[in-house]
Amino acid sequence: MTAEELAANQRAAGLVTDPVARDVARWAASRQMTPVTMAAIGLGFGVIAAGWLTAVGMRAETIAFIALLAAFVAGRAARLMGGSGIDAATDWGMAACAVCAELAVYAGIAGSASASASAASGLTGPAGSQLHGTFLAGFGGPGAQGVWRLGAAAAITLGLLEMTAICLAATRAEAEGQRRFHASAWAPGGARLVLIAAAVPLAGARAAFLLLIALGAVSVGAMLVRGRAAGLAGGDSRWLTGCRGDGPLAVWTGRFVGGRLPPLPPLLVGLLVTGMLAALGLRNLSGILVLTPVEAMMLAWLASWHPHDGPRDWLAPSLVQAGEYLYLAAAGFAGRVQAPVTFALLAAVMLRHQELAYRARGSPAPPRPFADLRGLGWDGRMMVAGIAAATGILPAVYPLLAVYMWALLAFEFTVGWSGGHAAVDG
Repeated sequence: MTAEELAANQRAAGLVTDPVARDVARWAASRQMTPVTMAAIGLGFGVIAAGWLTAVGMRAETIAFIALLAAFVAGRAARLMGGSGIDAATDWGMAACAVCAELAVYAGIAGSASASASAASGLTGPAGSQLHGTFLAGFGGPGAQGVWRLGAAAAITLGLLEMTAICLAATRAEAEGQRRFHASAWAPGGARLVLIAAAVPLAGARAAFLLLIALGAVSVGAMLVRGRAAGLAGGDSRWLTGCRGDGPLAVWTGRFVGGRLPPLPPLLVGLLVTGMLAALGLRNLSGILVLTPVEAMMLAWLASWHPHDGPRDWLAPSLVQAGEYLYLAAAGFAGRVQAPVTFALLAAVMLRHQELAYRARGSPAPPRPFADLRGLGWDGRMMVAGIAAATGILPAVYPLLAVYMWALLAFEFTVGWSGGHAAVDG
């Protein structure tokens, strides 16, 4: 890669100054390193930072700070090396490394509250110590469990932010601007890592997660405004059905409707019921009532064959996944599942959804909706979690489901994506 190509990629990214990442990208290109290799190096630094973040102390925080800066630079260098003409496999490889790095850092931050009694409140450092006694001290729940809940919420926000950005590429206004968004400051593995590096030692895990959630919500809101102004006029919505992550049951049921029902009305009803019951607490629901949110979300099955060509239909994949994330998190925290296990399952499910979205975007539009057979689909996973919660075996099922989903991701990446022929049939 020449210096002129790197400069062109830097201008396309919309950043006026990025000298360190540019020099690192030039060094990596001179040694025949690929963008995915550089992204994997960034992931390695993220894992190192996550490990040190579980410890409390000036030395650990300093090492984590340096590792996070290195992860940020490596991630930016990978994006500069990739530019705008990369194939789908390279694009997903870089995105997967960036998201995994950030999720690992989230787990490390939450783990610090479990590893040290002095950090169990999640409010440490000079700024965090001043927040004791405020509503922030109990936001999300007291103690380490509350910190893990906020970590899960931050991970869900990250997943919805990424999926919304991917689906927004279907609009006319964003078709050319999507690459710039992914290279922007708030893309995974980007400036949020630098923000974390500063926020954790200053205010602690709880404050850092609240800041990440707030910034993610603002970013999603900004994209909603841009999408509302653009609509889908002139865009290509054919691959949006592949971003939903429907399972076999959803695809089979939607076939009878034949795409005549628009996706948003039934989905919003199901999401409203799921959100209300999750807010009230699934712990208070006994037996078959735990399956009520699952039954409500089944309404989204009816639109699985819709072409998603309405002006707001690009929101459907994100809303479907919001219902799944919300239910999996609420069931896990209410069902006596260890918090790190619930977090690991949410992270694996999020990556599976993004993998399917990158497949759909990088492949010709499928002639019909396809089911995520190996991943069970969002509906299959919700049904497994609901039945396990109703029968009281959720603490045993969640670890198995998390291990399966992570193993599936590893298999798909090594066999499908690395071979350059990721199957679109899941």
